[in-house]
Amino acid sequence: MKKAVEFSQAIELLAALFLGVGFATIQALIGGTQLLFSLPAYGLVALSGLLSLFLLRRPEPAPAQICLTSAALFFGYILARALFSPVAYIARADIYSVLGGLVVYFFVACIFTAAKPRTLFLLFLLALAMVHVVIGAIQFRYGENFMLIPFLQRHDYDRRASGLYVCPNHLAGLLEVVGIFAVSIVCWSRWPAWMKLVTSYAAGVCYLGLILTGSRGGYLSAAASLLTLVILSLIILRQTSARLFWRAAIAAFIGALLVGITVFSLVHKSSYLSDRAQNIVDPGNMRIDLWQAAMQQWKLQPIFGTGSATYLYYGRQFRTDRVLPDPVHVHNDYLQLLAEYGLVGVAGFLAFLAAHLSNGWKNFKRLGPKRVAVSSHLLSNAMALQVGALAALAAYVVHSILDFNLHIPANVLLLAFVFGILANSGAPHGVKAGQPALGLAAWPLLLPVFGLIILIQCARLLPGEYFAERARTSLRDNDADSAVVFAQRGLEREKENPYLYQYLGSAFFEKGDDPMSDPAGRSSSYQAALTAFAKAQALAPRDKTFYVALASLYDLLGRFPEAEWMFDQAVALDPKSEPTRQCYEAHLKGWRESESKPDSP
Repeated sequence: MKKAVEFSQAIELLAALFLGVGFATIQALIGGTQLLFSLPAYGLVALSGLLSLFLLRRPEPAPAQICLTSAALFFGYILARALFSPVAYIARADIYSVLGGLVVYFFVACIFTAAKPRTLFLLFLLALAMVHVVIGAIQFRYGENFMLIPFLQRHDYDRRASGLYVCPNHLAGLLEVVGIFAVSIVCWSRWPAWMKLVTSYAAGVCYLGLILTGSRGGYLSAAASLLTLVILSLIILRQTSARLFWRAAIAAFIGALLVGITVFSLVHKSSYLSDRAQNIVDPGNMRIDLWQAAMQQWKLQPIFGTGSATYLYYGRQFRTDRVLPDPVHVHNDYLQLLAEYGLVGVAGFLAFLAAHLSNGWKNFKRLGPKRVAVSSHLLSNAMALQVGALAALAAYVVHSILDFNLHIPANVLLLAFVFGILANSGAPHGVKAGQPALGLAAWPLLLPVFGLIILIQCARLLPGEYFAERARTSLRDNDADSAVVFAQRGLEREKENPYLYQYLGSAFFEKGDDPMSDPAGRSSSYQAALTAFAKAQALAPRDKTFYVALASLYDLLGRFPEAEWMFDQAVALDPKSEPTRQCYEAHLKGWRESESKPDSP
């Protein structure tokens, strides 16, 4: 019996290790915002799911059936809708993000239930967060796009800190969750004083990093999570003596005042941060235009939505003059869910959220006010986790109004961890641990199933993603010959990625533009590029990028009427694009000049 217990503990430790390495990997690789960088992390997380096969018979506190059912229904619909989305390749990001998140969720809710290992895992996440903050401080200090891993590049956000991520808003989405868990642990856990002191320091570092991100959505969501934690804490303290309640309330007020003064001082010292903080509510923000485009997209398919990741196309079609960059995301997770997955998707999400909020509240009352009322023990590790999870959820409920953290794979895995805690507090009650109902006993079986699916798909898809990235970087470095080789090798493994055909077509286009090439070679390269872009357009018929490329090639080949038709399609799909308009004007000029030339003898 003792050996069986030791074996199960070793397996759980190994599974938690794979989970932690998966979290670290996806955060280090720019948050997993490309499949090439998220799939390896999903593979590590999947190993946790496979190892859970050895832990299914171990007695555990039972998770809430309603939470698991709502998760299965909501994410089952998301997976089904994504699988039948119009462009199979771009839907993969949602598909594997959901599968990876479900492995984390079911692992935490059904297997990884004890408060101590969960808290230790949060300490690990806290250590990762501090690495982000150190890198973010360098980015803020020098105003450079410094990245720890040189081959990874972030967007140009001036002085704003993004850590290992590419966007400061995504780093804020991490720090607001890890930071509030740290505060809850300091306030309510049974840890020794020295550990709480270290954790409180780490929490302060997290919130300093959050300030450096300059994320206005992060500021609002952090305030919401801290307010939620204060309210929940006061509810618990009401069950104690009036003297203790008021002492704690006054201490909390003084602490909040000191934190507010410190934050004000830090922000005031930087004119850059001060300007952003003063414009938290900005009626002229471009996000409003993005939201309006999402509503127009939703009206096209109100019940089931237009399909996974299709805002990339409809955001272009419905953009206003103020939206200059490609509107890939809505900057509002709720509206993007509505536009791409329809009313069914929103209803599923609301049911999922309500089930976990309800169960989290029940867990909180049982572990907090009710327990304190009948016991002399005020502190509890399990209660600290529930308070932290509810406060973290409050942060994301607010932040998702302004950003798209739920489309960042690293933050999806983090929130799956939070929902897993809400689904199962880890403290036995009701049904005796080890004797779950038949329905509850079946849920953990999904873990090895999802894990196996992810591992198989990682082995199948990673080579194509690798060669696609090599082709892209070769084009960036003006190495058209290498881009052709890598794109062709990628297409040997992957036929549904339109961007592989785009990279191949772009490489041939560059080869044709080489002034050293002979006329026959130039024409051959343009024809090869034409074939590649036509295949890309067939895979993603609403992507105006491919129509513009085809039109440009037709112009170079002197096939102006066909180029005109392609430009008509591009303008219909993106009527407010200034680059498309400029290309079209160049097309008309070239067409007129060709007609004005006398025929060759």
